[in-house]
Amino acid sequence: MFAMAPMELSSPQKRATPSSDNRSSIEEPPSKRIRSEPTLPNTPPPEEFLNLSTQKNVFPDDDPRQLLSRSVALTLEHVGFDSASPEALEAVCSQVDTYVAKLLSMVTSFALNARRSQPIPLDFKYALAEFDLPMSSLEPHLRPPIPKEKYVVELEALPIEELPTATTHLDTLLGGELSGEPDKLARPYVPKRFPSFPSKHTYKWTEKESARETDPRKIREEAAKAARQAEEALRRLTKVAKAGKEKDVKDAASKDPKSKERHNLWEQTMEDLLSGKGNLNMIGKSASEEDDRGLIVNADRLFYRKGTMTRRRPPVELRPSIEG
Repeated sequence: MFAMAPMELSSPQKRATPSSDNRSSIEEPPSKRIRSEPTLPNTPPPEEFLNLSTQKNVFPDDDPRQLLSRSVALTLEHVGFDSASPEALEAVCSQVDTYVAKLLSMVTSFALNARRSQPIPLDFKYALAEFDLPMSSLEPHLRPPIPKEKYVVELEALPIEELPTATTHLDTLLGGELSGEPDKLARPYVPKRFPSFPSKHTYKWTEKESARETDPRKIREEAAKAARQAEEALRRLTKVAKAGKEKDVKDAASKDPKSKERHNLWEQTMEDLLSGKGNLNMIGKSASEEDDRGLIVNADRLFYRKGTMTRRRPPVELRPSIEG
């Protein structure tokens, strides 16, 4: 086994704590950065004055900060200042931001305390009361002393983008019946730069079936016509069924010798009767004019539909009355 030599533990070196007597004599270590104060120039830079009389820049409506600066500049001009440095203008704008943020936070707190998600005019009244401002203090601001042509902002007109309105390929594909271009031209309030309407089937309802008839006379005529057509169809069906039965009887008779013999005897008898060799008085004159047709026996007559059987009630017997 390997023997391990005992390790010598070195005592940790501690930094000596200065006493109260020599605390002032200790200097900072040389590795620490020495704090240096910036030296300002003796002559400040020239101020950039804001000339209010020549400023006629048009501010966009998407930059509220510039609009606020313009409002502060107009207010300073009305009070009597001819110019203002950017630092002073920014300081006033910061105060306005702080004041408005405090006012709106109080309005929001009043609305939330009343369990409302949107503030009402009463919340603004309570918020102004916290600043010791009555509602009557807002009346002078309804008619500001600044001329209207100064505080009204003139926005730049947006450039009109000419969108492609050529839908020739779509009109050719849809055709004249489904094209929405005629509907667009029929409405003069639709700008010409707008594309044509989509296909008519997207916003117009097409009647698929005619409305139900309500005239009683026409309803009866349609019912009679339908009944007549059904009767004619039933007659054609029975005629075809009858012809099929006669053909089946004739085919069956031609296959069996005995049936064939009986069928021949029956045909011969019918020919004799029609030719006048039999008793013409019993047959009648009309029998000679009819075509010879085979006799069909209704063997399945037993299974025809039968009417309902009516039961006769026994007569009520009159009981003799008992006389007292």
